[in-house]
Amino acid sequence: MSREVAAALLLLLLIAGACWNISAVDRLAGEMLEQLELSKQAAEDGDAAQALEDLDAALELWLQADSYTHIFIRHSEIDSTADAFYELREALLAEELDSCQAAYGKLRYHIISIREMEHPGLGSIL
Repeated sequence: MSREVAAALLLLLLIAGACWNISAVDRLAGEMLEQLELSKQAAEDGDAAQALEDLDAALELWLQADSYTHIFIRHSEIDSTADAFYELREALLAEELDSCQAAYGKLRYHIISIREMEHPGLGSIL
């Protein structure tokens, strides 16, 4: 009987860990997407300095979460998301506001993809 209890406890621990992971990635992605949207709006308004400030706030969230991301997120996703952040930052520093739309879309895509990959689906369970 003790093996069954241990197995049940282990299963519950794994489920709790998965729920925590989903919550953590949702929170991180949500906060970054909010800052990214503020940055995009500022860029559309022609305010490169504010757009850069808001983007830097999102980047800071990303960089501060490295102890989480480097454990739970695939390294290829970490690299491509960091590249997207810095490509957009480079465009904002050059004040190429008209060409930033694609860079905003790319970064948004990477953040949303990370969030979606961490959510369990029928395909990932079976």
